[in-house]
Amino acid sequence: MKFSNLIKIDQIQLNNPSSSKKKALEAISQIIADNYPEYKINNVFETLVERERLGSTGIGHGVALPHGRLAECTDTIGVFISLKNGIDYDAIDKQPVTLLFALLIPDHSTEEHLQILAKLAEFFRQEKNRKKLSNATSPETVYNLIINL
Repeated sequence: MKFSNLIKIDQIQLNNPSSSKKKALEAISQIIADNYPEYKINNVFETLVERERLGSTGIGHGVALPHGRLAECTDTIGVFISLKNGIDYDAIDKQPVTLLFALLIPDHSTEEHLQILAKLAEFFRQEKNRKKLSNATSPETVYNLIINL
């Protein structure tokens, strides 16, 4: 899958004021509901929270990759937010999270979503990429970084 099919500029938010994991997942759910009115915000939020109950999606270095499956979802949807301040996310390295790339995944998708998560994890593992995203001043800048994955 091309990342340009996964995310739109309207699905990128910088300096989000969320102060907790719950609020960050609510913000992500709101972005999805705003861009895809066919998906109810509560359903999106609940699927993200359900996945977090299985174990934190905080992968370390200030990054989280929340994701969840939704039966009515037909295509994988991506959302990126950077946070104004780091939040406790129960990340593997116990560091605060400031960069979140969320995925809403169709129920039937298995291999594709694993490939997307692997590409994202590799991208975020590189410090230069995290710095570029942290220092981005516009959604367009973030979009141009992401679509080249």
